[in-house]
Amino acid sequence: MKLAALDSYETIGVVGLGQTGLSCVRYLLQRDIVPVVFDTRKEPPGLAELQELCADIELADIEIHTGALEIEHVLGLDLLIVSPGVDLRLPALQLAIDAAIPVVGDMDLFARHANKPVLGITGSNGKSTVTRLVADLLTAAGKKVAMGGNIGVPVLDLVGQPADVFVFELSSFQLELMHDLHLRGATLLNISDDHMDRYNDLRDYSNAKHRIYNRTDVAVWNREQEMTAPALIPLNAQVTFGLNPSEERGPDMFGLRQIDGDIVIEFSGEPLVRASELKITGTHNLLNVQAALALVYSVGVNPTDVVDALKQFKGLPHRCEPLGEINNVQWVNDSKATNIGAAEAAIFGLRPLVSGKLILIAGGDGKGADFSHFRAALQQVDEVIVLGKDAERIANQVEHAVRVKTLEQAVTTAAELAEANSMVLLSPACASLDMFKNYEHRGDEFRRLVMQLKSSKKK
Repeated sequence: MKLAALDSYETIGVVGLGQTGLSCVRYLLQRDIVPVVFDTRKEPPGLAELQELCADIELADIEIHTGALEIEHVLGLDLLIVSPGVDLRLPALQLAIDAAIPVVGDMDLFARHANKPVLGITGSNGKSTVTRLVADLLTAAGKKVAMGGNIGVPVLDLVGQPADVFVFELSSFQLELMHDLHLRGATLLNISDDHMDRYNDLRDYSNAKHRIYNRTDVAVWNREQEMTAPALIPLNAQVTFGLNPSEERGPDMFGLRQIDGDIVIEFSGEPLVRASELKITGTHNLLNVQAALALVYSVGVNPTDVVDALKQFKGLPHRCEPLGEINNVQWVNDSKATNIGAAEAAIFGLRPLVSGKLILIAGGDGKGADFSHFRAALQQVDEVIVLGKDAERIANQVEHAVRVKTLEQAVTTAAELAEANSMVLLSPACASLDMFKNYEHRGDEFRRLVMQLKSSKKK
């Protein structure tokens, strides 16, 4: 599907009044197109900002519908621009699709302006880390970078920015709505159970993720997970990364090798950087680093030229973020682990670094995930502390779990269970909205409690 010129559509609807929806409305108004606006919530958070936006341009009236989508409203439109937070399975949207009304996202609007290379990053876990690292490496290589998408800045807010490369984090929801955007390089980092409240099964979710390869020149994928491999892209347009050594030729250009007792990231069979020289830790982050290097390589940057910048990268908050030591016990904030796969990556990645107990704090809203898939990772953990809506479902996967009501109780309990050389890891494997505003709020509260504990131990 190729989106026609916007002025060829008589009536355009924007569904969703979150950050992305508001950016779509702004974009249309700047082009003298007044859309019909919908939000399935009665009092959407962006309503006041929308009204302010209309007042600024002296727009007397804009049609707004809140609450359940009415079929008669939707079927009267010629184009629907849908925010990624809106479930496409809604009956009104399904009827619109059946009626051949184009249903697109903001990526297809951005595609009309993409005159520079675009890199796309998706996966169940690690997307934001890789997106930020790619942007940092390209900047170090002298490129002007515009970064956005699921990482925070809506892509339409980047239209017109002077950039040599656009770097986008893409969720499965965004990919469902993406038809026209051409990517110079794209990676599918990994696939694990996530958003099962929005997908019928893992295959449905995986198919959404694989849409990132539909219009890409270079596909970067994880050879530790064959399900991330593209089906239709030629071998000479593929680059892989993994835990085994790289090859001088062929797609397996990035990998790991043991040299003098240290793990080394390789590029085309040659040592590039030692794991001990990096500021981010864990096997999962060594895979993330390789993916980032492969993407910058796809736009002509030699990985050997960005090693210094790679060594300076500290990672992002709430993603295996070290909070320091208390009485020879390490505390790690991985609140961003909002699904099983993310928590698994943290556990398997950090377990080799811990000589004492690994104590896990987990729980929250599991979003319909099957926690039997979490059992193998939980077997690597010495103590499990659970809380939140789905605490019991996690507790059922282990012989013994400590149940607590609050995060403060979890921190206190973890401190009591810890011994010398232990690590306490907050990696919930669940969303946070049952107890917190978001994963950042959860991580900030964990950090505050750990700092409070540290202060009390000094007295």
